[in-house]
Amino acid sequence: MTSKPVFLDRVRPAAEQPLARPGVDRASIGVLVREFYSSVRKDERLGPIFAREITGDWEPHLEKMTDFWCSVILKSGDYHGRPVPAHLKLKDVTEEDFEIWLALFSKTASELFTPDIAAVFVERAERIATSLKLAMFFRLGSAAAAGG
Repeated sequence: MTSKPVFLDRVRPAAEQPLARPGVDRASIGVLVREFYSSVRKDERLGPIFAREITGDWEPHLEKMTDFWCSVILKSGDYHGRPVPAHLKLKDVTEEDFEIWLALFSKTASELFTPDIAAVFVERAERIATSLKLAMFFRLGSAAAAGG
């Protein structure tokens, strides 16, 4: 008889569930994405970074980001990109830029959704930012050297 240890069930996090709430759908997420990137484009620090990467028509990027957020929030499976490699090529992005990004995202989510729904968007955005920062800036060699 083969059985898996009981403790494995306790250490595995529960799968994130789709946010099934009235007013949270592809259309509202599309509005969030467009409003957010409108503020990003106007930001004195982030605007030039995005302008260098996205030249011409922004609509393909906005649709891709709508797919991304629908996958994150609704678990739609619409997004098929690879965010880490896309961000690794951005050599002028700093860790502090993520704080600006999160502040703009939080403000936009709070303007468009009720506080409880905005909190879900922001919590997931914070986790995404943490993952991207680890991928972009964490280097084991420098961390080990700093520790001793």
